[in-house]
Amino acid sequence: MNPKKTFFLLIISICIGSTLKAQSLFYMNYRFTDIVDTTLYHVFLVRNEDGTGFYRVRFYDPYSKDDMLVELDMEEHYYKDKTGFTDTTKLYFKGSNPQIIYGDKSYKYYPERFWFKLDMATDLYEPWAVTSPDETKTAQGKFVDKPELLEDEDLTEDFISVFFMKEEEIYKNLFTVTTRSLTPTEKQAKLNLIIVANTEDETIGNTVVLDKDRTLKTFKDLAEFLGIGFNPKVIFGDAFNIVNVQTAVQNLTPGPKDIVVFYYSGHGFSDPKSNRTFPNMALSNKSYEDAVSNSMNIEDVYNIIKKKGARFNMVFSDCCNNNPDDRATISCDIPRTRSSGLGWSQENCKALFMNEKPMSILMTAAQRGEQSTGNGSYGGFFTNQFRSYLINYFGPFHQFPTWDTILSEATKTTTEQAENSRCSQKNEGLKTYKQHPVYRIQN
Repeated sequence: MNPKKTFFLLIISICIGSTLKAQSLFYMNYRFTDIVDTTLYHVFLVRNEDGTGFYRVRFYDPYSKDDMLVELDMEEHYYKDKTGFTDTTKLYFKGSNPQIIYGDKSYKYYPERFWFKLDMATDLYEPWAVTSPDETKTAQGKFVDKPELLEDEDLTEDFISVFFMKEEEIYKNLFTVTTRSLTPTEKQAKLNLIIVANTEDETIGNTVVLDKDRTLKTFKDLAEFLGIGFNPKVIFGDAFNIVNVQTAVQNLTPGPKDIVVFYYSGHGFSDPKSNRTFPNMALSNKSYEDAVSNSMNIEDVYNIIKKKGARFNMVFSDCCNNNPDDRATISCDIPRTRSSGLGWSQENCKALFMNEKPMSILMTAAQRGEQSTGNGSYGGFFTNQFRSYLINYFGPFHQFPTWDTILSEATKTTTEQAENSRCSQKNEGLKTYKQHPVYRIQN
């Protein structure tokens, strides 16, 4: 890495793989060009895939003679002109709630706005400008060096220590956590995966294919990373029917130390004759077949699997949970930035999937009476958000991850993403969708 990169900017968004392939890491520093302030500002910015995040700013204050470190919350917005027109080619990250980490605690810090511009050739947003409004005007900043994408090997101890102290979680997880190898007994564990995907339906097929492929890769990579066995069963295409799903569930024979994951992506509905919280999976592509008689409730699948005695069970569905005749909503695009790659923490993966304490999780994409939402870039929003947070917590920027944290965050951001999805058609405003995932954790 270039020695001049004493400071850097880190932008994180999440996707899938044995590394965090969609984490976007950039180095930036800037000065203001139209005010007296000539301070050099160095920024570490964390951008999650849903547009939330935070950033830290490191600089020297010539008045107090203090070395300053400030942390700010961050929100993502599209640019609107004075007429109210939304320009979706321009994206900015707005800072708020500045907190002094160290330095002069009375310092009044004005939050920046980091601007990204859409590259039409790649459909990705690239760093473009920085501004900082105060009470009287908006100061214009200029990048001192061209922002550069960083990779895992760039995150050395010297770089991280610029923005994080040794006692902070990110620093400790990167440089002080000792990894324990699997015991011989743990190595005998197997990850049993059943994926059921309605890929043939013309209204949702593209999003379901993404869900199927990315979910399969995530858990295949997890088993390989942990060094345990992997037993996948994927039901899709012409094989998609209720008999094959029932057979796959019945034939599961996990050991007491095993992991079982059941995942469904397709149409779903609430049985109008019951008040069950979790939806029925519509397990037929045939228009002449009755939906209710060719369905299984996801909670029934959960109860069957839970009784098989594996150490860890996860059953989840991404489907509608409303009237049988309704269909999933295909929403619009959301902004993406360039990707870097960060490795996983084996201790985090083991804490979630190989904890000695047995655990079972049941979750679905929407409350009773709601539709699920997705698009052709991300698949189902709930699946994408869950996978994003899961892999985020696999990584080195967290310590002692818990399922409740992962699922509560994925639930919250799924709701926000569904309500704020950008419409891809020109001259159309935001479309609002109501979606509130539901989950249950049992020990």
